[in-house]
Amino acid sequence: MTVRPIRIDPALVFIFAAALLLRIPNLGYSFYGDEGFSLLRDSSRLITDSEDRFRPVFFTLLYLWKQMGFHSEIGLRLLPLLFGLAQIPLAYAIGKRVGDVKLARVFAIVMAVSPMLIEFSQELRMYSMVAFIALVQTWLLLKLGERPSLWIWAAFIANAVIGVFTHIYFWMFLCGAAVLLFRERRTLPTRQGFLAFSVILFVYLFNIPNIVNFVQVRGGEYFIHLPSSIPKLLAASTVGYNYFILHDQMLGRPVGVSDLVQNGPLVLLVMIPSLLLLWGFFRLHKRPLSRAVWLCHAFFTLPIILAFISSALTDRYWLQPKYVIFIIPFAHLFVAQAYLAINPRWLRHGAMVLGITAVAIAYAHFLDPQHYGRRENWRDVTAFLKPRMHPNSSLMVIPGSYRLFHYYWPESRTLSAVIDVPPILSPTPEFTSHIRARLVGKAEVYYLWYDIRQNIADSQNILLKTLEELGYNREAMQFNPRLILYRWQLKPS
Repeated sequence: MTVRPIRIDPALVFIFAAALLLRIPNLGYSFYGDEGFSLLRDSSRLITDSEDRFRPVFFTLLYLWKQMGFHSEIGLRLLPLLFGLAQIPLAYAIGKRVGDVKLARVFAIVMAVSPMLIEFSQELRMYSMVAFIALVQTWLLLKLGERPSLWIWAAFIANAVIGVFTHIYFWMFLCGAAVLLFRERRTLPTRQGFLAFSVILFVYLFNIPNIVNFVQVRGGEYFIHLPSSIPKLLAASTVGYNYFILHDQMLGRPVGVSDLVQNGPLVLLVMIPSLLLLWGFFRLHKRPLSRAVWLCHAFFTLPIILAFISSALTDRYWLQPKYVIFIIPFAHLFVAQAYLAINPRWLRHGAMVLGITAVAIAYAHFLDPQHYGRRENWRDVTAFLKPRMHPNSSLMVIPGSYRLFHYYWPESRTLSAVIDVPPILSPTPEFTSHIRARLVGKAEVYYLWYDIRQNIADSQNILLKTLEELGYNREAMQFNPRLILYRWQLKPS
């Protein structure tokens, strides 16, 4: 029996190395955002018992990762990084199978430089894993279409079960898989696909009580500004929504004309290659649809439609880019195909140069979390406060969870004064007197402004305005657009 040697495309090695180099900077950055759930709550046991137990797979892996000795920011984030890097050869293999080497290379390049995939390769959440699972599912689906076997069907079912137990929205991805299986019904009997999905659904029925519990506990927390949802998703799929300059946003984080004007140069830079890619996209549809185009419609277009309808019907954020992270590789596959469809060649090269420039700017913004993005620097804000807090200092926060603040500085639990802000539109004499009484004997006051908490507990910034009245020589230290530490010297009573 002759064993064929495995030949690796040198271009893939270079692309993989570039992907690794792009994902290393800031890997040791402060834990931020929902990473606090993963770090402090959901990975404390083999099977989490929190409200996130309806999607336990990543947290189980993270628990085991901790048992292997990984505990630092870099050590823990190696887990999502591995999933992020594994996406590159998978994308190459899929591109080659549904197209040719040229498509495989372009697809792998787009995946390697994707701002959104770079970010989630460094985030201690399940999203990088979900994108990886989606690519594995696609690979198995393509294998089924070529040479079905019991083992491939078993792997298809097992991977799908892992996917839906990693994130519930993966069901929308499986809807696309069902469409493709039906399309291949001549080579893959419908009863086999029906049996496979029946097994997946049967296993998932045991998860229904966990989903009900999650909806009861946190189901009302996810709001959406529907007109902004598609533009935000498209921005996230290209240069990363979080790397635009954005004003202080309310719940639902609506995006308006003023945001587009404020980010005019970057928006224009993105729009020009996007229009060229749109032209290439239409060219793809002037001829019989290829397998690659069908793949993108099943795993990108269909889930977007399902998520949009779900958002419109429930007024909840089904279109949140990170929740539908599984569509991003197929958005990039669309980009790769559309790019190759652009003619003449000089126009294609122009789109490439503009696209690279836009992505480079987005990546530069990613490397500057103090001014861009959503990664709050809890480690540095605690390092700043610790030596400066003394008996004549007061630290104020509004109600809510500050788990990562307490993680980096446990003593802050007793040092922070939690201020309940009444539902008023502007500071009142009564509220001002209440805050003044809380500051008796203090020479300075710090206010930790965290927009996630402020949007919910003090949307009118009443506490900030009140402290502005009571203090002077205000200083504002921005650790991230979402995390600002204010300091005032206090006026004598």
